[in-house]
Amino acid sequence: MSPAPLHVAAISLHTSPLARPGSADAGGMNVVVLEEARALARLGHSVDLFTRRTGTAEPAVEDVSAGIRLIRLDAGPPRPLAKSDMEQAVAPFEVALRAHLAAHDDHYDVVHAHHWFSGVAALPVAREHGIPIVQSFHSVAAPSDASSLRAGEPAESGGRIAGERLTAQEADLVVAVSEAEARTVRERYEVPASRVAVVRPGVDTTVFHPAERPDLDGPPTLLFAARLQPLKAPDLAIEVLARLDATRGARLVLAGAASEDFAAYTDELHDLARALGVQDRVDVHGPASREELSELMRRATVLLLPSWSETFGLVALEAQASGTPVIAWRSAGGVAEAVGDGGIVLDSRDADVWAHATETILSDAAEHGRRSRLAREFATHRTWDASAEHLAEVYREVVAGRGAAPRAVLAGGTSADDPWSLLDGARTVLTVQAHPDDETLSTGPILAHLTLGGARVVLVTATRGEEGETIPGSRPDGDERPFEAVRSAELDAASSALGISERHTLGTPPALAPGAPERRYRDSGMRWVTPELAGPAEDTGPDAFTRRPVEDAVADLVALIDHVRPDVLVSYDDDGTYGHPDHVLVHTITSAAADRTSVPFVEVASYLDDDTPDPSFSWRDTPEAMEAVAAALEAHRTQLDVLGREEPGAGHPGGVRLRLSGGQEHLLPLRTGIRLREA
Repeated sequence: MSPAPLHVAAISLHTSPLARPGSADAGGMNVVVLEEARALARLGHSVDLFTRRTGTAEPAVEDVSAGIRLIRLDAGPPRPLAKSDMEQAVAPFEVALRAHLAAHDDHYDVVHAHHWFSGVAALPVAREHGIPIVQSFHSVAAPSDASSLRAGEPAESGGRIAGERLTAQEADLVVAVSEAEARTVRERYEVPASRVAVVRPGVDTTVFHPAERPDLDGPPTLLFAARLQPLKAPDLAIEVLARLDATRGARLVLAGAASEDFAAYTDELHDLARALGVQDRVDVHGPASREELSELMRRATVLLLPSWSETFGLVALEAQASGTPVIAWRSAGGVAEAVGDGGIVLDSRDADVWAHATETILSDAAEHGRRSRLAREFATHRTWDASAEHLAEVYREVVAGRGAAPRAVLAGGTSADDPWSLLDGARTVLTVQAHPDDETLSTGPILAHLTLGGARVVLVTATRGEEGETIPGSRPDGDERPFEAVRSAELDAASSALGISERHTLGTPPALAPGAPERRYRDSGMRWVTPELAGPAEDTGPDAFTRRPVEDAVADLVALIDHVRPDVLVSYDDDGTYGHPDHVLVHTITSAAADRTSVPFVEVASYLDDDTPDPSFSWRDTPEAMEAVAAALEAHRTQLDVLGREEPGAGHPGGVRLRLSGGQEHLLPLRTGIRLREA
């Protein structure tokens, strides 16, 4: 039976979700709040959007669309306020919200506060009514001692940093829009990783879509779409325009306006354009509606996203959906997570570097077309419906009491003598492996047991198994795929057989540290030191997993943990199954990531040398995993041969007999030993 629909109270105190982005203090947050509400409504949920009244003629309640209402509360003067003046409205908004809930028979399952103003006002009211509260910031203030915009948006008023800390620490869950924002919240406000979830925004690919007939013959158009303020750096966009080949006649469109706190900034931009001699090629369009912005993006040749700080960079996703390549700065928070292969993410803020990157796109129509196709492909997999489904799942966990600190509850209530109770209570398990086939050979029975029991199991593999030995004749004649592609396909099939819901590769998003360039951890190779013990290959290269900085791999795994939010980590014990150096390193990395994120780490016992179980592990037979494990082993046909099954018998768990590529024959028993690693 489907779960009951949710009734959500979404709080957006300082700006109405219906306000046009790019005007005053309206921006990506407005889009996220409204579009996620619409997508939640399409899923059958209902959402009430609460905001502050900014005009005497505005109705108290407005039906936005089916399942969505906008409720305006009297809080402060009924007129627009600068963000720097908004603190005066927080206490009145709290009073008005409390009065509204007292006067209306509306039962809310969850309160979702957007921005710290909303959180400070809504937190005490939600607590009084026993309603779980989720907090999103959309922008995290720079530290008070920050000397550069690199650190983020300066606090617009004295209470912001304290307000963010309060709401981050007291809310049941913080929902960030990117891994970068999640890390910032954890580090600046000391919030445990178990109380921060990441739900990335989406894009409406029907509104934002490529032009049917792109016009690449006329002068190119550079587009900047954001509020006009120093944090968004439209000045860099103007400098880029001035450094392009003037014969191109390129134009720059600034789609946005300055807020009251930056009223003089537009004049400064005009002065800069005049000083650089490009004033006649800079158009200040002003704030754009969704439809207007989509048209601007379809007509643009390139979107420039030069912001100093973005928690995500929604306009990048919208531009890519429109088939417009994006150029952005890597260190701007979550921007790197919002830009796919069709874009260019730069490490420099030098205008000459940006101009060169722009020229590479403007000067080659084929290259522009290639990037345009990649951009659209990247965006089509990131819809609002997918975002809302994830958000609804997060809401349900909070409502069920699991969102506040599921990891802490599990770890605190589990004895090291009974790690199976930890696994049996886990809703999400992240298993960390070194190579394709390890998920089956090292942990197949336990993973199949978990998925058959309804757990969500996510797999991350450190390498692509490039150095694995190949069984002669295991690849059909004419198969010209790279070996890593063959192993990837085998891993897909094995994962499916085990019931694994998703898999990732370390060093690629979301298993990549925020702001880091993608990195490849290559299989370190191995040699058999004894018939049962592996050692490192003698010709290990510089990109081998065992020769890469350990801290990089730990940071990448932590990023994935932040994304997946597992209750438990599962991987090898410290012997690494049969001593493969990559296995041993994965154990080291998983241990470090577990310590850093406070996620329990369950170690799986290595191969048995005899029939005597290691008493330091807790053992369980899982005969129900036979079919799944056998099918998963069959999938890895280049690495092993399945010789047959042994059915369970008296005192024997049964298992699958196999021959490895090195010729060793093993029984993979349906008996697994686990222990909870001591921190």
